Amino acid sequence: MARLLNLIIVILEIIAFAKVSKRGGGIKKGLTFYTIISNLIACAASVLLVIFGQRAFVEVLRFTATGMLVMTFFVTACILVPVSGRVKELLFSGSGLFHHLLIPLLSAVSYIFAEDRASILWVWVPVIVTLAYGLTMLYLNATGKVDGPYPFFRVNKLGAVKTTAWMVVLIMAVSVLSGAVGYRRPAESDVKYIFVHGLSGWGSYDTINEFFPYWGLSGGSIIRYLNNRGYESYAASVDPTGSAWDRACELYAQLAGTRVDYGEAHSRAAGHERFGRDFTGKALIDDFDQSKIALIGHSFGGATIRLFSEILRDGSAEERAVTDEADLSPYFKGGSTAKLLAVVTLAAPTNGTTAYDMYEDKSFDLSAIDIPEKYEKTGGAVSKGTKPVLDGRASWDYASYDMHIDNALALNESITTFRDVYYFAYPCASTVENADGSFSPDPSITESIFMKGAMYMSRYTGVTKGGTEIGKAWQPNDGLVNEISAGAPLGAPQSKFADGTVPEPGRWYVMPTFRGDHMAFQGGLTKRINIKPFYLELAKMISEL
Repeated sequence: MARLLNLIIVILEIIAFAKVSKRGGGIKKGLTFYTIISNLIACAASVLLVIFGQRAFVEVLRFTATGMLVMTFFVTACILVPVSGRVKELLFSGSGLFHHLLIPLLSAVSYIFAEDRASILWVWVPVIVTLAYGLTMLYLNATGKVDGPYPFFRVNKLGAVKTTAWMVVLIMAVSVLSGAVGYRRPAESDVKYIFVHGLSGWGSYDTINEFFPYWGLSGGSIIRYLNNRGYESYAASVDPTGSAWDRACELYAQLAGTRVDYGEAHSRAAGHERFGRDFTGKALIDDFDQSKIALIGHSFGGATIRLFSEILRDGSAEERAVTDEADLSPYFKGGSTAKLLAVVTLAAPTNGTTAYDMYEDKSFDLSAIDIPEKYEKTGGAVSKGTKPVLDGRASWDYASYDMHIDNALALNESITTFRDVYYFAYPCASTVENADGSFSPDPSITESIFMKGAMYMSRYTGVTKGGTEIGKAWQPNDGLVNEISAGAPLGAPQSKFADGTVPEPGRWYVMPTFRGDHMAFQGGLTKRINIKPFYLELAKMISEL
């Protein structure tokens, strides 16, 4: 969304400057106007955001531009229009419509509601630029080289006292306006919330996230929503179809700001390169080793964060056994000094999902289940979107392998429930129980792409290759993950969470089942849900632990 809005700003700037050019006067004359300077900076900042995305230097430039544009609108609407009476000319026609009204308002809306904001500590930049411009204009007016271009700069006519008063008012105005534009609520907590997407997902390192955030989808970024309310939140970008191990290694590299190291032992066995993308200088958070963090994983992001926490604390004996000490990643050594406060899974296939196993069970007759034609057509979208892109690595190094029930249960055996960490599991279900005791997905809350799979899952019973019995308890589902699987790891210390429960560390709390399909925790696609209050309450709960 931020890139789209800034692309619109660039287009509007081109139109506006074309109108300015037709009027004549040249660049030199144009640069005497604060309007032209602020819009030139705005155009440059928006171009950079469209090209490079929301990088730190772009955020500062966008903050500067927006602060100056809001000042432009304020001076035009509150000073120049009342003094001159030229409402139409200054605000509703020609370049004034764009430079004085549309672009300042669009820039403010984009910066406040769609962009990652620079620190409020940068508020001095638009103030200093404005002050430098003002002092330059005063000098040029005093020496007779320029007349105006604004009435409050005509020092020879106004006199020193009135001119000084005007300058004080203007600097105070730009300070207040820039502060309002850049304001963020004070931190409500010292916890850093790390969000990890599920299968086929994306995060803040991916361009698509700026147009269509995984966390929030069409309802707007949950990450930005929480940040603006004082809860420091980040969205990781891990392999969309990779194994829990590979994704956990990528998560560590992003948090620690280092190159991805999949481990000598693992990469050799899996048949892929040991090292991946380098996040040096591009860390997701600052001071990871000294941070207090809460991990929040949706779908397969749940397995990712659980395995990540295990390696973070205890390292990997396999990697330590085959890697020289000097060549071993700190991640595989374990004993991280980062404070892991909480692990939260959302609609996660913690114990696997029948969405994979049922297709391999020859005793399950899929043809006996009548699927409406409209769902047959849309049902393939899920399988296509979650199918791994085979790149030569071992077949067990993909998410699709880890999500099989037997393999998920085996993975659980290697993951510790730590005594000083809080654990919460949020199941999700969009099925309803029919009068005859069977289950079926509710089309009013289930995306059409999930209906076919949900109908199959609602009927499936069987036994996995490893001997795990899949009974009726596994039938309620969200279209991709079984409700029972999205609870605590089987065999782990666990309790059902109810009103009045005081959470204790070292125990999984299975939260009340959320009504919705597998995308509900993202805010829904066409079955939209205002999920932001849920995450605000979750952040508050974690901050109070």
